[in-house]
Amino acid sequence: MKKLLALLLAGILVFALVGCNNAEVSEEADNSGYSEELDESEDVVNKINMTYGDDETKITLYKPEDAFFSVDAEDADDAGDIVIMLADDYSWDAEIMGYQHFEGISSNVPFVEYYFDGATSDNYTFYEQEITDLGIDYEGKPVKLIRYTYKEVDDEEEYKECFVGFEYKGTEDSGLFGLKITPSDEELSDSYIKGLFNQMFALEK
Repeated sequence: MKKLLALLLAGILVFALVGCNNAEVSEEADNSGYSEELDESEDVVNKINMTYGDDETKITLYKPEDAFFSVDAEDADDAGDIVIMLADDYSWDAEIMGYQHFEGISSNVPFVEYYFDGATSDNYTFYEQEITDLGIDYEGKPVKLIRYTYKEVDDEEEYKECFVGFEYKGTEDSGLFGLKITPSDEELSDSYIKGLFNQMFALEK
């Protein structure tokens, strides 16, 4: 009788352990599925709100095709005054911000100084710039494409970058707001950059 009771208790214990393990596996599967679902849907930021200039002008930008904002979804409503954007295939990256120029002092980028003053600093042994009016405007401000090539002092590498955006005037300073784009390999065409700007600034509905 005692042996039979012991066998019954052992059987119940084994059954209970198997049930617990199944519950744990089931719980892990549920959690795993939930995480995958979150990973697929989270951080798709379709628009961001930014500010620029000394007047903290507010602007909303929209996610273009084949690119994404490097911003957490929770920060998209107040992304600040600088945002990084990347191509889906990482063929280029862009810095979105307002580049200030006031009292002859520019941001630490050569195209701003050259755009306003027609000169560059002694930090560059070579600098060349081409400015193109893209034939579109944002709120009455002509949109310019600035392509520039430069070589810094003590650096053998030559850099090719471009900027697309518009000139603004604030209370105390002026500047350029838009995208400074750095391609990783091939140079982007004027039409591609124009389309990118149109999408971001909702000029094409």
